[in-house]
Amino acid sequence: MIGAKTYGNMVSLLYKPLCAVILLLCLFGLIWLRSGVVTVAYDLRNLEEKKMESLKERNILLAERAKLMSLEKIGASFRSGTQGNATLAAGENIFSNRVRVIHVRRNATPGPYRASLTVKNKE
Repeated sequence: MIGAKTYGNMVSLLYKPLCAVILLLCLFGLIWLRSGVVTVAYDLRNLEEKKMESLKERNILLAERAKLMSLEKIGASFRSGTQGNATLAAGENIFSNRVRVIHVRRNATPGPYRASLTVKNKE
């Protein structure tokens, strides 16, 4: 049978190398984890730059689309005006009849403003 003293020496011989191996594995694991975090940070930065470029391009395209649509509406209103079909509507916009006008008078003394609604009859 193995004595208690020799058994204790064998266990201490196994624990020391095992602790050193575990310590080295933990160290390399931390280094690998840190490099992974740095890589993710660089990827996020690149994606943010692509997003900003896409937003700029989107704004440019929206401005060009609005320009083309406004030119199309102007052209449609000219075409309808030359045919003698003058209407109050041009495309999606409907122009009001402007019969009701609201007058706001400025008082010399501070206080509440008074507004009046006057309807003028067209006769």
